Amino acid sequence: MPPKDFDQFSDQVYRMMSDMFKDAKPLWYQPDRSFSPLMDIYETEDHLVVVLEIAGMKAEDIHVIFDKDILSISGFRKEPSSPTKIRLHQMEIDYGKFQRTIRIPFPLRSDDFKASYRQGFLVITVPKTKEPVSPNVEVKIR
Repeated sequence: MPPKDFDQFSDQVYRMMSDMFKDAKPLWYQPDRSFSPLMDIYETEDHLVVVLEIAGMKAEDIHVIFDKDILSISGFRKEPSSPTKIRLHQMEIDYGKFQRTIRIPFPLRSDDFKASYRQGFLVITVPKTKEPVSPNVEVKIR
């Protein structure tokens, strides 16, 4: 096999192995006490929208607090009870506490937060404003 072909083959094997194991945790993996759920943040002309992917929770286990220009989202996802695990093959789902904190660079109408939790997604929608914000608002999730 000429060197060029070997280099291409080697690159392909490396990419394949990287793709195969990029998100997998080792079999001896023990979940951290905290994790960071995936989050999208975007704004429309009139609103800020924050979406968190946090399946397997109840709305009452999620806390959303807005204080001045900081939005804090926290909670705890319990590991479901299951039969004793004799042999683990793969563990990718994180359990335990989480917290995401976002600094908002523009004023929001803190009296008009809308938060809903459906099908594993928390969606927070807040209107933008030009007025100063009121401090410390706890947001109710519907």
